[in-house]
Amino acid sequence: MKRLLQGTALGLTVATLSACTAITPVPAGPVALGGPHRVVLGREWSDISAVMPQKARNVRVLTIDGPLLNRLYLIEGLNTGEGLLKSPAKERPAPRFHGDMSATELVEFMSDSVAAMGYQRIATNKLRPAKVGAKNGYRFDLEAQTESGLELRGQAQVAVLEGKLYAVLYLAPAEHYFAAGLPEVEAIMGSQS
Repeated sequence: MKRLLQGTALGLTVATLSACTAITPVPAGPVALGGPHRVVLGREWSDISAVMPQKARNVRVLTIDGPLLNRLYLIEGLNTGEGLLKSPAKERPAPRFHGDMSATELVEFMSDSVAAMGYQRIATNKLRPAKVGAKNGYRFDLEAQTESGLELRGQAQVAVLEGKLYAVLYLAPAEHYFAAGLPEVEAIMGSQS
């Protein structure tokens, strides 16, 4: 039994150290989103993409306080047929982007993607126009819950540029963390080009 416990402890230590090396700092400043498109971070974030196996290759996930307290998804130019997530199974395909989606369909795509992440009771509101560089895009708010009932709030900005989807999605617990991070996130969305 003692050897089993020592082996388990060693395995957990190795796994923890491996996860730490996969999380990298992203300094304040411009972050490329593919091609000429970018956002500007006002402070250092941590890139947790490597420890988020469900996310698609064109998606980066950043956090300041940890993945359970805030997540910033940077969607780096999805092509038609691609999604924010890998499909968990053939019978449960992840939502897919199409270049001819209307504003309402883009909101539904993002909402369905949040639901595919495992969140429940997704509600979107306040769809409004947003400038993404010189192009037109959309911004909207959303609400969701974790399976255990934790209330989340979020904000997303989406734009189809040269037929690809570029987006920023922010999710955080409604109590404290959403409001605490929102000014920084709105500045990031405002910098998107």
